[in-house]
Parts: sequence; C-alpha cells; structure tokens
Amino acid sequence: MPKSDIYYIEVLGKALDILDVFVEVRKPRLTLQEISTLTKLNKNTVFRALYTLTEHGYIIKRHHEYELGSKLLDLSNAKLQRRDLVAAAGPFMDSLREKFGETVNLGVLDGGAIRYVDVRESPHRFRLAERVGGSDFLHCTALGKCHLAFMPMEEVRRLMKEQGMPRETPRTIVTLTAMKAELERVRQQGYATDAEESMEGAFCLGAPVLDDNGAPIAALSISGPTTRFNSSVTPEASKALLDAVSEIRARLGYTRRPDVLQEQIRDKAAIGP
Repeated sequence: MPKSDIYYIEVLGKALDILDVFVEVRKPRLTLQEISTLTKLNKNTVFRALYTLTEHGYIIKRHHEYELGSKLLDLSNAKLQRRDLVAAAGPFMDSLREKFGETVNLGVLDGGAIRYVDVRESPHRFRLAERVGGSDFLHCTALGKCHLAFMPMEEVRRLMKEQGMPRETPRTIVTLTAMKAELERVRQQGYATDAEESMEGAFCLGAPVLDDNGAPIAALSISGPTTRFNSSVTPEASKALLDAVSEIRARLGYTRRPDVLQEQIRDKAAIGP
C-alpha cells in the first residue's frame, strides 16, 4: 500500500520497516545507528519506535544492541504450528527429556543465528535451559552446526564472516578450516556435538530435521551439565536423536531417506577451501 494512502498509519509503517531490517540484513543484533542508517530514519524516531517495540516484547535490548524478541516468535509459532513442526516434534521432545532427564531444544535458522522455537526443560534443579524465542551462535552450538553442515560451504563462509566466530570458551572453533572439518564430521555421522564449546561445563548433542531436498528445516538437541551428560552418553543419545528426527520427518511428510540425502548433498556442501 502506498504511504500516501489515507488509511496508511505512518508511525506503524516505520515500526514495521524497523522490524523488516532484521530480516533483510540477516544479523541477529543491530545497533541504533545501524538501524537508523538502514531504514533512512532519524535516530530519535528509531529510538522511540524501538523503545515501544521493546515494551511490547517485539524487540530485546542487550547493552547497546537490539534483537528480535520472543513476542515475534509467538506470532511465527502460529505459522510453525500450522506447518506442524512444533506439534510434530513435541512428543519426541517429551520422550527424550523423560529418557535422559536433560533439556531438549528445537531450533531453526533465523537471521544468521539459531532461534529456539520450543524447549523442554530438564526436571533437575541444576540444568541447562534456553527460553523460547532466544537466539544463539551457529558456530559453537550443536543446533547451529546441524544447520551449517547441510549448507554449501560458500554460504557457511558468508555467515561466519557476517556473524563472526567469537571464542566463547577455550574449546570454541574459531577458524573456517577447523569448522569445515567439523561440519564434515557432522555430515558423516548425522549428528553434531557441542562439547563445552558454547559454555564451559555444558555438553550438547543435536541432529537435523532434513526436508526432501536435504536442507535442514530445524534441528533437535539434548543438553545438560557435563557432570551428568557428557561424551559417554553419545552412542545412546545420538541414536535416540536420529530416531526422533527420522520420526519427525515422517510426520511432516518427508519420505526420502536422510542417509541418501546426505550422500547427495555431500559434494555440494563441501565445496570451497
């Protein structure tokens, strides 16, 4: 609708333009100056719009940067529910939590980061837990690696350049060469690990939910403190995860075998130095 239309609410349009920026630039966090530059709106207007969006939960302010808030995820979850992703994964998330007693996460790629769309928290008082709507890095999380492993390497390089590869712990992978080798392991075994790479004292296993083109539409993970959940559980937990994502794929109507998909896209994903 043209902005000159008598029914057009200009201030609302500016707020929506600001939200659109987060989709267009594919960056999880932006500064006030970046948003002002990208929208061509003055900083005072942007600040007031961001303040209002923050008050309503559509934007979160972290220090001097802004990111999309959980309220937007509530809206997108309605679409996810219609596509049956969250609904299809729910029973298997419950089963994995009951079996291993640890937190189970469902995440999707959103703006160059992992966005948590569903979480089943561990019943233990000492546990790892993410909030629905929260985001995390791609390079140091099992959910993130599950997505990166099934992208062309050119796309991986672009994302890593844009988002950076900050060292979260001494174990974090911070070079593209090491990341390429890691992603090849993920493709070979079908699951990813985060062994104290995003947080010291935390261990996580994840597996991708692949569509019939071999692209990840989501990833499922189990995470817990290393005192209870560590590499010793990998054989059992990885098998349970792979079984779960296979069942989720079936519920979503994807019929091509994941192992065949992995073989078909291996060469494409591994392109690049």
